[in-house]
Amino acid sequence: MEEGSEVVEDIVFRGVEFSVKIEVDKGLLIVEISDAMTADQWRGDFDPAYIEDLTRKTGNFKQFPIFCSMLESAVRKMSDSVTLDLLTYADLELLRNRKAGVVSRPRGNQQSSALTAKRYLILIYTVEFDRIHYPLPLPYVGKPDPAALQKEVRALKAELNTVSSHGINKAAQQEIQQLRAELALVKEEKEAMGNVLERLQIGGGGSVAGREDRRGRDVVRHLEEQLLKERAKGQRSASKRCQDQQLLMEQLEGLRASECALRVRVKSLSSELALLRRGRVTPGHISSRGDGEAYRSLSRERRSGPSASPTGSQVQRFDPTAYIQDRQRRQKDADLKKQRKLLSGYGRNVQKSVQRKKTDLQRTQCV
Repeated sequence: MEEGSEVVEDIVFRGVEFSVKIEVDKGLLIVEISDAMTADQWRGDFDPAYIEDLTRKTGNFKQFPIFCSMLESAVRKMSDSVTLDLLTYADLELLRNRKAGVVSRPRGNQQSSALTAKRYLILIYTVEFDRIHYPLPLPYVGKPDPAALQKEVRALKAELNTVSSHGINKAAQQEIQQLRAELALVKEEKEAMGNVLERLQIGGGGSVAGREDRRGRDVVRHLEEQLLKERAKGQRSASKRCQDQQLLMEQLEGLRASECALRVRVKSLSSELALLRRGRVTPGHISSRGDGEAYRSLSRERRSGPSASPTGSQVQRFDPTAYIQDRQRRQKDADLKKQRKLLSGYGRNVQKSVQRKKTDLQRTQCV
């Protein structure tokens, strides 16, 4: 571990989560531990002479740089040969008595409050046939000072501005901002949990916890009821959409059938009109063949003009039958034109209605 380096890790000791921070600054080994629940802190500063004397007393001497590297490896969990443990003064006395083979006895209230509040970070070095314990005493320093936290925040902001001014890339900057936000959120959660724990410890934690538990169950039950209602509402809406779609499909099929019938009718009337115009059938298909022959004869006479009489002075005789047939033909043509125009308008209306139904069906399917 080099000068100016720092290591921070979260470690669980005996079921309680702690934040462990070690650094080497100005030739001193600084160890700081913080309880994740209560925000209580313990801190110790150790110079090289103290560390080397501690290791010499254990019978396994280590130089200061080597000890710092062992401690860093234990915090980072990089090796199985070095581990960490956190003990109180009573736990440490019990451990010492066990190693010495002495049966421990309770001392009542002889221990001072300072010893009771102190914690010992134990660096355990496991070799082939032995286990060496290096205890580092950490006095209790209380909870974090808001002024110190603000100072740390200002220092982090200054560091961030410095890094940004040196042209850090965008991805790294976003990552740093995210880490800062996560750190602030963790600190807020830590303080909130510490406040809740203090309230529970001060006044009837059981009843408060019970109320909070019941409140949480009520919220969960309310959310489940809302979820069931939304699901039922969605199912009803889907069923209604299916029914509307089926009805539109049936209406579309009916309109398609009507359109086909109308197309056949228009085609038939068009063919009949064409035949009438060519003079192949009589109007309404009710006139006799003789009437048709008379009609054609009259038509030929009109195209060829008045025929000369044997004397050269007589005009063509008036034919009443041909005149009546010609009038009926013109009336029939006018009626057919009128029917065709009405059918054509109706057909366009049907096509527009079919197109609207198709559009409504497509919108319904999209929904």
